[in-house]
Amino acid sequence: MIRDNWKHILLRFLVELTVYGLLLLAYFLLVLRYLGNPLSRMSQDNLWLYAILGLGLMIAQAVLLDVITSFMVQQLGLERLK
Repeated sequence: MIRDNWKHILLRFLVELTVYGLLLLAYFLLVLRYLGNPLSRMSQDNLWLYAILGLGLMIAQAVLLDVITSFMVQQLGLERLK
């Protein structure tokens, strides 16, 4: 019984780690590529707006990670420990 719980915990961790890695790669390639120059200019021109936008991007990434991993865990049947 304890071994089964550890399998579920480890599998869920691996799923979340994989999804987070993919999201991080997508964030790096897409957001930084397309928003790198505007964010750089904004950091020099309007620091308050830059800080708020940076926090917004971090929150959006966290929410997206939670939604995707929750969906995947539910689809894989790992949502409950027995």
